[in-house]
Amino acid sequence: MRLSELKNGESGVIVKVNGHGGFRKRIVEMGFIKGELVEVVLNAPLKDPIKYKLMDYEISLRRSEASLIEVVSEDEARKWEASQPHLQGISIDDCPDIRRKHMQQIATKRGQEISVAFVGNPNCGKTSLFNISSGSHERVGNYSGVTVDAKEGTFDFEGYHFKIVDLPGTYSLSAYSPEELYVRKHIIDKTPNVIINVVDSSNLERNLYLTTQLIDMDVPMIMALNMYDEFLSSGNKLDINHLGSLLGVPIIPTVGRTGEGVKELFHTIIEMHEGRQKQSRHIHINHGRLLEENIDAVEKLIRENPEPHFNYSALF
Repeated sequence: MRLSELKNGESGVIVKVNGHGGFRKRIVEMGFIKGELVEVVLNAPLKDPIKYKLMDYEISLRRSEASLIEVVSEDEARKWEASQPHLQGISIDDCPDIRRKHMQQIATKRGQEISVAFVGNPNCGKTSLFNISSGSHERVGNYSGVTVDAKEGTFDFEGYHFKIVDLPGTYSLSAYSPEELYVRKHIIDKTPNVIINVVDSSNLERNLYLTTQLIDMDVPMIMALNMYDEFLSSGNKLDINHLGSLLGVPIIPTVGRTGEGVKELFHTIIEMHEGRQKQSRHIHINHGRLLEENIDAVEKLIRENPEPHFNYSALF
């Protein structure tokens, strides 16, 4: 459930902070991190802001901010306890330490669920990577009122449960086509833990336009440099580490047709999810003096009201 749904006196253990960019970084730096216990101290008369107790100090959040934090509540822990045969007939309501331990166990298990979205241009081999990853555990999902759809799948790897989605191929994240709108809506509304930007290594200049837009969105991202066997066989060379450093994203060469690089790709996803990926950093793409001056002016206006960019990067 969401932190904003807890009532006065109720507590929960944090599973995940959604949102993007500076908002998510600020919330995490305030102490709202995975596994921490947070308690509702006071809901204001108009239910905004809400005061919480976290790590022995009190802090206030807007309800819209709290709605982006996922928690395991005491009620959820009670339901879990009722389903455990070895706990039948035992009352744990008077044992807060045991209840808290159970909440943390559930939060830890949910923290091992990683949502991944494959994003890339049409014909970049994205679906081949998805098919190898998901095997036969897939289904088609869509948004109501939208004519395009996406494949969704699940699989387990290295103790983690992955929920992956193959989003429609798109060249950009504007709103000119149903595909573009669908992909952007999924990234914003579903807040995947990691974006896999699948790039055709033989068409870098065309493919990297979408990459720059994802960078501006400030989302956790890994690049799958796909069809890399064809790239090498054509006699081309690429300094992958240097390109990754320039873009601020880890890059994994892959071959969707054979599955080469897929294991390394998902190892890197786990590293990013657990905060161990060192190459990942947010860069600022400079669009030139004239554009930058105007972008800065508009961005300042957007930041006067923070709510629109809880999910959207203000720069994007």
